Amino acid sequence: MAGKKSKTYEAIAQCYREILEGTMLAIDPSTGSKSSRPGFALYKAGELVESGEIAVDLKANRSKRLYEIAETVRSEFPTPDVLVVEYIPPVTYRGSDVKMNGVSLMALQKAIGAIIGANPVEHLLEIPASAWRKYRPTQYVKTDEWDAICLGICAVETAKNVQKDKEK
Repeated sequence: MAGKKSKTYEAIAQCYREILEGTMLAIDPSTGSKSSRPGFALYKAGELVESGEIAVDLKANRSKRLYEIAETVRSEFPTPDVLVVEYIPPVTYRGSDVKMNGVSLMALQKAIGAIIGANPVEHLLEIPASAWRKYRPTQYVKTDEWDAICLGICAVETAKNVQKDKEK
C-alpha cells in the first residue's frame, strides 16, 4: 500500500498480529432501545466464530442498561486481545454520515465507555463508520449485529493488508 496511510490503517498496524492470530471482539455500541441493541462479533485468528446482539432489559433505566452491557461483555466473552468499537465523534458535523441529536450522541458515548471499561484490554480500536462501511458484503442488512461483523471484517482485512505491506 503506497502513499499516506489512514488513521485506521495506522491503528490496526499496531496490533495486526493479534487480530490475525488472537481473539478480537467487535461491538457496535448502543444503550439499548426498541430499535437498537449492542451488536457483537467474536473473531478468533481472523475468523468470525459468533455474532449476535447483547440482550438489554429495555424497561430498565439507562444506568442499569449500561451496567448490563458491561457485565455481559465482562462475563460472557473471553477477554479479547483486541477490542473494536465504532468510533463515534464527540460532535456531529454538517455533511457527516453520522446523523443524531446531542442526547443520542451522549448515550452512545456512554455505551462505548461501558464497553471499553468492561475488561482491561491491550489493544483498543475505534473504527469510524466511513472505514468499516467499505467492507459491507453483498448480503449486508442494516442491523447492529451486521454492523459489528463489518467492524470486524474491516479490522481483519486491514490487518491482512498491513501484514502484506510488512512482508514487502
